[in-house]
Amino acid sequence: MTPAEAITRHFGGDWNGSWGAIPTPGHSPKDRGTTVKDADTFDDVVFHCHNGNLDWKALKDDCRKAGLIPERPRPDRPAQWQHTGRYEYTDADGVTVYQTVRIEKPGERKKFIAQQPNGQGGWINNLQGVERILYRLPDVLAGREADEIVYLVEGERKADKLADWGLTGTAIAFGAQGWNKGARNYTSALAGRTVVILPDNDEPGRAFAETVRQALVHVGCRVAIVTLPGLPEKGDIIDWRGSADDLRDLTDAALSDRAPTETAAKPAPDLLPLIDPGAWHGMVAPIRQWALQDWIPARQATYLTGAGSAGKSLLAQQMATCIAIGRPFLGIETRQSVAIYLTCEDDADELHRRQAAICTMLGIDLRDLSGKLHLVSLAGAISNELAVFDPQGRMGTTKAWETLRATVAHTAAGFVALDNVAHLFAGNENIRNQVAAFCGLLNRLAVDGDASVLFIGHPNKAGDAYSGSTAWENQVRSRIFLDRPQDAEGDVIDPDARQMSRAKANYARNGETVGFRWHQWAFVQEADLPTGVHAEIAAVAQGNAENERFLKCLAKATEEKRAVSPNKTASSYAPRVFAAMPTAGGLTEKALTAAMERLLHLGVIRNGERIYQRDNRQWVTGIAQVSEVAPTLAPTPAQTLARECTKADSLGEEKVHQPARTHPPIYKYIGDKDSGWSPEAPFDYSDYDEGMPL
Repeated sequence: MTPAEAITRHFGGDWNGSWGAIPTPGHSPKDRGTTVKDADTFDDVVFHCHNGNLDWKALKDDCRKAGLIPERPRPDRPAQWQHTGRYEYTDADGVTVYQTVRIEKPGERKKFIAQQPNGQGGWINNLQGVERILYRLPDVLAGREADEIVYLVEGERKADKLADWGLTGTAIAFGAQGWNKGARNYTSALAGRTVVILPDNDEPGRAFAETVRQALVHVGCRVAIVTLPGLPEKGDIIDWRGSADDLRDLTDAALSDRAPTETAAKPAPDLLPLIDPGAWHGMVAPIRQWALQDWIPARQATYLTGAGSAGKSLLAQQMATCIAIGRPFLGIETRQSVAIYLTCEDDADELHRRQAAICTMLGIDLRDLSGKLHLVSLAGAISNELAVFDPQGRMGTTKAWETLRATVAHTAAGFVALDNVAHLFAGNENIRNQVAAFCGLLNRLAVDGDASVLFIGHPNKAGDAYSGSTAWENQVRSRIFLDRPQDAEGDVIDPDARQMSRAKANYARNGETVGFRWHQWAFVQEADLPTGVHAEIAAVAQGNAENERFLKCLAKATEEKRAVSPNKTASSYAPRVFAAMPTAGGLTEKALTAAMERLLHLGVIRNGERIYQRDNRQWVTGIAQVSEVAPTLAPTPAQTLARECTKADSLGEEKVHQPARTHPPIYKYIGDKDSGWSPEAPFDYSDYDEGMPL
C-alpha cells in the first residue's frame, strides 16, 4: 500500500487507483474536497485542496505522527533504505509461510526481499526449502465451490486493490520473474478455476500473461487475458481509472465466447510472400528502371570500388549531382531524382570545393541544386555504423540506421551515395553472413525508399578489386570499378586518365568500360575538353611513356653492370645502347635522347654516379637515377596545381608538400576557379588505409 492510499483509508476517503479523495480538515466526513496522490519520491505525497485554504504542512505533520509517511530525514544523515510495503503469504489455515518486503530509497529502484520465519519471532532473508504458494491463498480457496473468478496480477499490491473491490485477487512472489519457481503449486491451487489475467502494459507483462495462460489451460482452467484500456506504458491495475464494475464488464466480454478448456486461437503461421505468376497473364512486364542507365539499377544497392586515389569520392559526388539535375553522367543517361551524397571522411569545406568544381564543369550554379542535391558530412563523428553484430553474428540496426532511413524518407531521395563502407559496416568483412546481412540492409533501404543506393569500398592492400569476403561481390546485382588505364606492363602512363568498368552486371552486359579524364578537379569526357587541351594531353602521354622506357632501360643496364654515358661520342651513349634493347619497346634513339635530356634537366638522373665495382675494386661511373619524380612534357591540371603551390610559397603562403611520385600527382580537392588552386586544402586521405596509400 502506498502512502497516498494509506492516507486515503486513514481519513475514510475514496481511493481511485492512483489518487484518493479525503475530507478537507474542518469539513464533514462526507466531504471529498482534498485529493492526495503519491509524489515522485516514494516517501512523500502531494495534497490539493479544492474547497478552501488547506494548511498542507500541518496535514503532513499529522500524517507523520500517524505513521502514514516517514519523518523528514535529518540533513546530516544520508538517505536510508526504508520499508514501504509488507505482504504476507499464508497457507490454507492462515499460517504465515513467508513474506515479501518492498524497500525503497530516493534515487534508487525499489527492491523486494523474501523472508521466511526463523521460528523465534524473527525472519530469515531467503526462501530456501520453502514451498511457494499464491498470495491471498485462503481467499482463492474460499471461492472454489462458488467458482468465483480469480484475478491473477503480477504484484501483491495489485491483488490487494482487487480485494478492496470485493474481487478475488492473487499474485505470486516477484511477479513475472517468479512463476517458474512455484509453477506446479500455483497451477494446482487454480486447477479447474476461471482465471482472468491482468498483465502489466509492457512486453514482459504480456509475455508473463501468455506463459501463465498456457500453463493454466493444461490443468483445466477457463482462462482469459484482459488488457485494461487506457493504461500508460508499463501501467497496471493501480494506474487504471476504471471501476470494479468496468472490470466485471470487461471480464464478461472476454469469457463469453470461451469454452471451459478452450485454448486461445493460435495465430496464423507466418508465410513467405508468395507470387502467383498466373496473376500476370495479359500484363506487360514492367521496364527495368535505372538511376544510371545500364550501370546502377533502381531499388538495388550497387557497390563501387577502385584503386586508391582514383577518385571514387569525386565520382560519387559528381554522379549524385548529375542525377539531381537529370543530366547525363559522362555520357550515360540518368533518371532525375533527389540525391544524397554522404561522406564519413571529407568535411563540409571539402564538399564545397569539390561541388564548386563539379558545377563549373557542368555549367550550372550552386543554387540550381537547392532541394535537389543534399550533401552530408559525418567526418569526425562517432557511431556512424548502420549495424552491429553480437557474438553469435546476428545483426542489429543502430540509431544511425534509423536516422539514415528517416532522412531518405524525409527528402524523398531516389539516389543515395554512401562513402564509405569502412565507416558504416561494423562487422567482420571476411565473414560471409555478416557481409550478406549488411548488403541486405542496404537493399532494404533501396526498396523501402524506391531509391538506388551506391556504397563505396576500398581494395585490399594486395590490390584486389575489393577487400574482404566474396560476399561483397555476390550480394549485389551490380559492381562498378574505377581505375587508371595501364599499359601492357601494368604501368600508368597518363595519371589524369580514368576508366569506369562494369565489374559485375546482372542486368546489363558485363565488362563494358567508359573512359574519361580528371580535369580542373572534376571528371570530363575527352570530347568535352576545351580546345587545344587534346594536343597537350597527347604530348604529356608521349613524354611520360618515353621517360618510363628510358628509366626501365637504365634499370636493366645497371642490373647487368653496363654503365652508360650522356656523351654522344661515347660507345656507351645511353640512347644508342637503349634503342637496341628489347626493354625500349621500339623507341628510337631520338626519342630516348629527348627523354634523357628531360630527365637530366629535372634532376631525375645524373651522370658520374657509381654504378658498380670492378674486381680491382675500382668504381665504374655513369648515369644513375637519383630521384623518383618524373616530369611531363606539357602541363596537365595536376602540374598546373603544383606550379601554383610553388608560386604561393614564394608569396609567403603555406606550401603544400606532396610525396615523391613517378607520375604527376592527382589532387582530389577543389580549387578556386579563378586562381586555379586552393592553398588551404588539406591532403586528401580518403583513399588511404591506415595512413598508407593503397
